[in-house]
Amino acid sequence: MSDTTIDLETIDIYLIGDDKEIAEGIRLIDFHFKEMIVSFIHKRALSANTDDLFDIYQDVLLGIFKVAQDGKYNSGAVSLKAFIYKIASNKADDWLRKKLALKRNPDTDQETLIDSVAEAIRDSSIHEAWQYAHLNETRSVILKTIRNLIPKLKPRQRQIAEIMKEGFPNALNDDEIKMQLLNNYGEDISKIAVKSARQEVYKKIREVLIANGHGDQMDD
Repeated sequence: MSDTTIDLETIDIYLIGDDKEIAEGIRLIDFHFKEMIVSFIHKRALSANTDDLFDIYQDVLLGIFKVAQDGKYNSGAVSLKAFIYKIASNKADDWLRKKLALKRNPDTDQETLIDSVAEAIRDSSIHEAWQYAHLNETRSVILKTIRNLIPKLKPRQRQIAEIMKEGFPNALNDDEIKMQLLNNYGEDISKIAVKSARQEVYKKIREVLIANGHGDQMDD
């Protein structure tokens, strides 16, 4: 947070004013609470990259503006911070649902490591148990699963899992994995072969997570 001495009542007053005053309230929220909001969003949407976080954050500010513009902001009913967290939570969850919908679409290639494991779990019926999990703790579970799984995989899958482990938590696409296979092992295999092996690795990771109680109620 940029300045903890900000008078929250000042922002409250702006948010119940006209469009110009609401815009000033949004400017103050952006200045004083941006770091807090982005951190909160990141903990809810683990796979969001920098651009994704920016987009979600902009949606949060727009959401706050629209609620205030519609005259629905009631500072007497809820604190400003609770109001901001609620909007941020809704926008992050909207983003997660869109990502999950893309993952389920057979015509897309959105089954990245975080999307297919952590985000699917967080957007499932056990969402409440995961929603405040610390980012590093969640990543640790997935990374440990990859490490333990590597020796049990077939050679090609093992190579890809090693690449995934080294690049974690970034989820490499097929072209990036293909290039790493060439650089690390001197093997130039087809993109189709990479995709097939990568999907098998993801499948095995999910199976292990489920077996270990980290996704037995996944909505998948």
